[in-house]
Amino acid sequence: MKTLSELSTTLREAKDQLALPIIEMSRNTGLTAVTIRGLLAGKKDPRLSTLMTLADQLGLEVMLVPKALAASITAKPAAPAEVQSLVSAALARQGKQP
Repeated sequence: MKTLSELSTTLREAKDQLALPIIEMSRNTGLTAVTIRGLLAGKKDPRLSTLMTLADQLGLEVMLVPKALAASITAKPAAPAEVQSLVSAALARQGKQP
């Protein structure tokens, strides 16, 4: 991330994925709802401690990495867990496709 816009996009996507209401985030973090909304909109330049608090609430970690490595590190969204039916699981065990 190189801009506040990219940072806010990452935070917003994590919030949306967790379906956390801003009010709940405010209660859990001690940050005001106005502060959280500003950070998620990219309109506030957060203090590091504020960013760390919000990231923790969203299951994210703030990290500093050398620029030479940053380009090779890309966040990959977690694949949703696939639920197999009993029939699909039995066919998979037999090496057959459903």
